[in-house]
Amino acid sequence: MRVGYWLNHDYYRLSVKDYVEEFCGWTALKQLIVDYATQGRDQAFLTTLFLTGGRVSEVLALQKTNFEVREPEGLILVRNMPLLKRYKKLSKDEEGKWITQKLVKTRKPFPIRLAEPLTPILLEWLEKNEGLLFPSPYKIGFPLSRHWAYHLIRVLDSQLPRDLKEELGLNKKFIKTVEGKQVEIADVLHLWLHWFRSQRASQLVSDYGYEVIDLIDYFSWLRYDTALTYARKGWRGLAAKMQVAQVTYV
Repeated sequence: MRVGYWLNHDYYRLSVKDYVEEFCGWTALKQLIVDYATQGRDQAFLTTLFLTGGRVSEVLALQKTNFEVREPEGLILVRNMPLLKRYKKLSKDEEGKWITQKLVKTRKPFPIRLAEPLTPILLEWLEKNEGLLFPSPYKIGFPLSRHWAYHLIRVLDSQLPRDLKEELGLNKKFIKTVEGKQVEIADVLHLWLHWFRSQRASQLVSDYGYEVIDLIDYFSWLRYDTALTYARKGWRGLAAKMQVAQVTYV
């Protein structure tokens, strides 16, 4: 059932597995956020979304106290970030469906490098705010809504030129199976919020050589196959490994 933003907007689920091949690179990512998102809150939200690799609701719930700047070590340590989508199975109902209880969980502490290109945007926002990083202007004590985040990403997407979309890896046809038939929804993908989460995982693999076990720790994932879905090296990463390999052909 559609709720909130999607009552008046078409909804098509984009799969990270199907549509993200590799990290787009810092140049394109920085251009996306700095050149096209509004300075201040919008840039800070998208930056935090990427750097933490969090889900939308998890990022919106963040507070300044979740971040500890540790300059001697060259990093920001993120503690107790909300971790959603954790449920405990209680029992089955009359139709055989599980009745679940939502669990209150947090991610394990994880680092963000101060030297990364987007970190200054996050640091500036942390200096300007106390309490919730992204508070609602309408409900005191509450964060901005997912509706706000979805609207932000759709407006941002509408402003992106075709060449930047290509650099971001969005130059693919969006094809879905509808009633057993392949239907082209669009000739180019639209930017979506979960894209930032996958990009972070791929960047950690590309820049730092993170292995699956490292990603599981970083994101507090429970399943090995989740890490495999998000971590994308891409053809450039595969080629780079070939170039550094010491191989002699006989």
